[in-house]
Amino acid sequence: MASRRFDMPALFGPSLMPDRTIVPFAEVVSISFETTTQAAARLMPRFFTPADPPIVTISRIDYREVDYLGGRGYGEIVVTVGALHPADPRPAGFAPVMWVTEPAALIAGREYMGFAKLPATMDAIDHAPDGRGFAAREYEAGLIEGRVIGLRPLSTEALDKINRTASEVRTYGWKLIPGDGPEPDVDHPLVNVMRWHYDRAWSGDGELSFYRPSPAEAPMSARVVAALADLPIVAQRRAFVAEGRAEIDRSATRRLTETL
Repeated sequence: MASRRFDMPALFGPSLMPDRTIVPFAEVVSISFETTTQAAARLMPRFFTPADPPIVTISRIDYREVDYLGGRGYGEIVVTVGALHPADPRPAGFAPVMWVTEPAALIAGREYMGFAKLPATMDAIDHAPDGRGFAAREYEAGLIEGRVIGLRPLSTEALDKINRTASEVRTYGWKLIPGDGPEPDVDHPLVNVMRWHYDRAWSGDGELSFYRPSPAEAPMSARVVAALADLPIVAQRRAFVAEGRAEIDRSATRRLTETL
């Protein structure tokens, strides 16, 4: 039975977002690097501490045939930082920012899941014989570009191992709603769950470029990409590219308490 969640405008009935969205095909390009603990801490609210080592991951995802979009798809760039919360000893990625191409995905992620989503324009993921590429813009201003080269298919054993881990991917969010005074109306962390099964996957060498548009050129994103561009890179990690199916499990979204 579907839950009775409500999104604005709530006067017209319950949320159009199902408890679970099954995406029959999604493509992922993830580029990761290790940063410093101090830099990672600046990208998360007081509820979290950086994992050791603190890994920053930029993932460009294309979702196709999404149910709540009437079968349409959308593009997304997810920034996560390895984080720990007292309620769970397992590290997970905290998402300080995401960019999406569809307003419905932006609204749902902000209102219910505590994801700081911003709008952006993205072309389809670029396919080369041995690589993948992506870019995002706000208006005409470039925000971020990524490229993975030297792709090598993962072995069956490696893919099986990744699929065991990907069967439940937890991502921390932060729901913050300002109040009419110094105290916010809402200020608490959440955990969200996605489930993946990859049919094909590759590893490769990734590189990222962050642009520095002015606030006039990119009003929503200029200060965000400037902060990302300033992150120190301690070590690069192997990039990851995959194709498969995904499940967004809204029924698993939970508000986090302070302790176990």
